[in-house]
Amino acid sequence: MSYTVTKIKRLGLIKGDDNLKILMELYNTVDDIELKREIVSSIGRQTNDKIILEFIKKNVYGCGFMELVYQMYRTCLYKGKINKNFEELGDEIKKFFNNEVLDKMRRYYDYRQTRKKILHNVKYSAPILLQGDNIETLQKLEKNSVQLIFTSPPYYNARTYSNYHSYQDYLNTMHKTLVACQRVLEDGRFIIYNVSPVISKRPGREFESTRYPIHFDFHNILTRAGFYFVDEIQWIKPESSVKNRNGGYQQTHMPLSYKPNCINESIMVYRKDAPFLLDKNIALYDKSAANDEDFESSNCWYISPTSNKNHPAVFPKELCRRILKYYSFRGDVVLDPFAGSGTFGEVAIEMGRIPILCEQDEKFCALINEENNYVQL
Repeated sequence: MSYTVTKIKRLGLIKGDDNLKILMELYNTVDDIELKREIVSSIGRQTNDKIILEFIKKNVYGCGFMELVYQMYRTCLYKGKINKNFEELGDEIKKFFNNEVLDKMRRYYDYRQTRKKILHNVKYSAPILLQGDNIETLQKLEKNSVQLIFTSPPYYNARTYSNYHSYQDYLNTMHKTLVACQRVLEDGRFIIYNVSPVISKRPGREFESTRYPIHFDFHNILTRAGFYFVDEIQWIKPESSVKNRNGGYQQTHMPLSYKPNCINESIMVYRKDAPFLLDKNIALYDKSAANDEDFESSNCWYISPTSNKNHPAVFPKELCRRILKYYSFRGDVVLDPFAGSGTFGEVAIEMGRIPILCEQDEKFCALINEENNYVQL
């Protein structure tokens, strides 16, 4: 008889030693990993704890696939509530594999047992401008009071307003900002960073320039600050809008001299670490808050850049609209910790969100206030 995932699930729903025996025999004869995973899950639904415990002890350490280990550990978590032997075995499994998924499973399980409610803390009703160093000014906001963070940090020594002693000094400063952001962001909500590599100017013709992989290094400081990776969206610009790097190769066509034109920037999507699914965040809103049916289906967004005589690097409004549409609801408090000329705040107001902008340059703060009347904390 051939078995499918559906048939195995049905076997698991019928409790009894006869079905348990069939499932255990199937585990030893089936090679397909998806079927094997469902067999382990169905064994865990049975009631003969003594046999199930021995099955897990016998197979978990040598099964060869972490997908199977996760299912066996899941059984230990839920059966451990009433049988201490499963709790002890689960602890042994977690210690043996020292695996990040097992750690996360434990955290999610523990949270479900507490039945804590998510703090949905919409404390602000008017646009706010925080003038000064965001590491300090963000301390004025209440914990968990922001529902979305979107920004583009100052690129390392690439602009007149971005000047640091060293690249590590830059990363350390950015990490401090991220820690301040983590405190104010609501549990489980998104922080989104627009970054791209930066190249330093050559100190002289005899020296090589340095190219900094900021988007890679930001991953490390984001995770250290309490966020985890969700997605990377590529912002694609028309090639005519970017600096030409092909000149040397076009002249010589010599290998090693090739440099592609950089038409993309990374939109890095991270979520504040939380021991529950996004469903719980979404459930805080009425279903009438859903977006229209039009949406971007891929992670490549084709958007032309924007120029502004008052600021050398501004967000295109269309980019802000998409971020706000897909990662926030009307009425949400949204934060840009490096506001610049305030484009994100302007679009947020248009879309019924409540922006909080951080900016330390007095000239840019004046520009922001020209457009809208921001409250200063």
